[in-house]
Amino acid sequence: MLLDPRAILMFGANALLLYLTLLVNSALTSGSIYLMLLGPMLVFPALYLRHQSYFICTFFTGLWVDAALPASFGLFTIGFLFAGAFVFQMRIRFRAEHNYHPIMLAHGLNFFCILLVTFWMGYAYFSSPGFWLQVIVTSLASHLVLLFVAPWFFDFERMLFALFRFDTEPEDFPIL
Repeated sequence: MLLDPRAILMFGANALLLYLTLLVNSALTSGSIYLMLLGPMLVFPALYLRHQSYFICTFFTGLWVDAALPASFGLFTIGFLFAGAFVFQMRIRFRAEHNYHPIMLAHGLNFFCILLVTFWMGYAYFSSPGFWLQVIVTSLASHLVLLFVAPWFFDFERMLFALFRFDTEPEDFPIL
């Protein structure tokens, strides 16, 4: 089958997380705090799906994020595909049944997304201390909130799998 039905659920959950994050960010604008919670969107597609379904889910999630966030179009699509491919290649080392490894991966991928935006969009402001203060505050706030959001998000995705009676275990691949 070209597309695993779980990929559609993961894409929907990713869209929900993105729009909940945008809703919270709109409430935080008066404090000049911005949350970037993109890391959890890449973890389950890379750990659970075969390469075709993973690619389709991650590609459309990247397009969705590119359309919703004020960044260069294609930045997150390409970044998501590369970061997810890295996790996809090493997924035999991670256990997806419990939240410990996915949460660690979410933090690493979220840090990658923050670095991606910082170095791609902010190269003109590298000499400004205020820019680096904003990057540090955004990183700390995002990772503190991610401590609570990531377990909820992963359990939400697992609950969707159980609700729609999809396989709740990652795909097993023979070691070549």
